[in-house]
Amino acid sequence: MKYREFYTKYKANYPPVVNPIFSKKNWWFIFLIIIGAVLIEPLLFMSKYQRSVALSFNYYLQLIEYFLFITVPFAGLLFWVNWRESTKRRRGYGWVGKFEVIEKQSTLIFFYLQLEPGVSNKLRVSKGLFDKTRIGDFIRVRRDVFGRIEEVNKISNFSNRIAKAGTKAFQTQSK
Repeated sequence: MKYREFYTKYKANYPPVVNPIFSKKNWWFIFLIIIGAVLIEPLLFMSKYQRSVALSFNYYLQLIEYFLFITVPFAGLLFWVNWRESTKRRRGYGWVGKFEVIEKQSTLIFFYLQLEPGVSNKLRVSKGLFDKTRIGDFIRVRRDVFGRIEEVNKISNFSNRIAKAGTKAFQTQSK
């Protein structure tokens, strides 16, 4: 998140997690399952696919190493994703900011809105939001604890349009 001063902190209400797989109560159990799978899988692999190779301790350790190369990054990714989600829920807040669109840019497949306040504050948005947003409109950007964008939506400035229409009507009546 580049410009933290343009955002305000808000309390986030996340829905409760129903039966979480990774929790503080059972992390040791998951770790034990992963270790057990890495130790048992080479035996199953050798008995099913490599019956002609004699079982030796060196070959068994080599297969454990191969399975660790597969299992550890996968388990690390699962733990990392779950850690981020649990940290986000535990902290219980997010950031929200209101910005004005000053320029619209589109490339071949991406759409950007130039926002103000901020210097070179460019935000990539979906085509639908890009099409319905005009220069001068306000958008709201919600970010999570880590600064990732959760939601970008257009703020309805109906009251501003009524106020502008009211002043225009007053100016034409006074002439």
